[in-house]
Amino acid sequence: MVNPATVSPWKRPHLLTDELSEVGQPPEPEPHPEAPESFLASTFKALAERDYAWFFASNLAFSMAISMQFILYGFLAFDITGSAKALGAVAAGNAVPALLAAPFTGAIADRVHKRLILALSQAAAIGSSTTLGILVISSQVQLWHVVAVSMVLGLVLAFNMPTRQALVPQLVPRQKLMNAISLQMGQMNLSRIIAPAVAGLLVSPLGLGWVFIVSSGLFFGATLFEIKLPKHGMTGHEASSSFLAEVKDGFRYILRNKTLRLLLAANIFLPMFAFPVQQTLPVFAREVFDKGPAGLGLMAAMTGVGGLVGALIAANMDRQPKKGRLMFAGAAVMGAFYFAFALSPSFVVGLPLLAVAASGQMLFMTTNSTVIQGTISADMRGRVMAIMSMSIGLTPVGVVPVTIGVDEFGAPWSIAVTSLILLTLLALTFWRLPALRQMRLEAPKAVKLSPVQAAEMVADGRLSEAEAARLSGARDHEF
Repeated sequence: MVNPATVSPWKRPHLLTDELSEVGQPPEPEPHPEAPESFLASTFKALAERDYAWFFASNLAFSMAISMQFILYGFLAFDITGSAKALGAVAAGNAVPALLAAPFTGAIADRVHKRLILALSQAAAIGSSTTLGILVISSQVQLWHVVAVSMVLGLVLAFNMPTRQALVPQLVPRQKLMNAISLQMGQMNLSRIIAPAVAGLLVSPLGLGWVFIVSSGLFFGATLFEIKLPKHGMTGHEASSSFLAEVKDGFRYILRNKTLRLLLAANIFLPMFAFPVQQTLPVFAREVFDKGPAGLGLMAAMTGVGGLVGALIAANMDRQPKKGRLMFAGAAVMGAFYFAFALSPSFVVGLPLLAVAASGQMLFMTTNSTVIQGTISADMRGRVMAIMSMSIGLTPVGVVPVTIGVDEFGAPWSIAVTSLILLTLLALTFWRLPALRQMRLEAPKAVKLSPVQAAEMVADGRLSEAEAARLSGARDHEF
């Protein structure tokens, strides 16, 4: 008998089908000694899943396009007006639609085929960025064009990002979930490192308008990769009530689950302290370290490198059950090293401190997202992820007071005080909320199929629903 656990997951469903046809029921795994995984195999094990590998390629293309667009919008808005206020208008145009639309886009993600949502939202991104590129090439672009396209991109993200996040648990066996989420966040940080450099290098030979066209091509590439995603297992549930009722159900689901409320509150709470540091990096580059644009680029790159390292560390933490302590460790590292960065005596000393802080932030975010996605009901995943993404729209709550402090007291002391407040609140939170401090998520029992693989085999008549649920571990790890 062939043991599916010893065969590449790219072929496993077919071998499993062969066994089913021979014995008439799912085979029990045969005991065999497990060879220790190498570091590379452990770090990138989710990529052995064919569906996730295609999704990862799509994510990389999409993240590259988004990161390029953010750089290009700011450059173009400032070039048109010569005013820094234009940057705020573009940022608001991007954040506000995403914040307002998020609760509704999550309900759509739960009832509509996720591949369709990705394709339609990316088509909107392709159309808007291509239009803006043509306006730039023809020298007809105005600031309101940039703000309007930024608003479209905000809506694209409101639909696209919760859908992408909700897809990850469907594409891998559950024991690979934390690894898959870590790799997804790692490639986002890799995009943050590469995309701005690529955009900057292309502007000179091609011109700004044509670089917008290039970013449209990346959106199109992401769509092409998604064609390979499976047809079945990509919808949370069939619509059984009105749309508004489903939106309300999403909020009720969160409110009646204390653990989920704590996790989402932590997810919203942390960016309010992390994002202000990133927003004040231009001040550090120009006024604190006197390094100008080159120094700003290096600091931005170091945050990306640190985030990538943090994601790779998290990719090997799936067997660590004490997720509450892991989140606390990541947040504490972030706060302590941002404090050290704020008061660093030189640019050279500050760069590695910034990278370590970013790695702590990524460890927290990855662990937090893993616990949420690994324990919520599949038919609620889109709505919960959409509400989780609303934290981005609350960034000004943290940024505005910090920037006021920067003007009054200087960037170093403002960021140092902010970091001390974060560390104090962390200590109080984990002292007063033992449910968060003691939160555990045991390393899940290995299963043979991802949810989409199981759904495909049920649709083809190769498995019953009960067999598919057992082989994919469905319904035994939710709130």
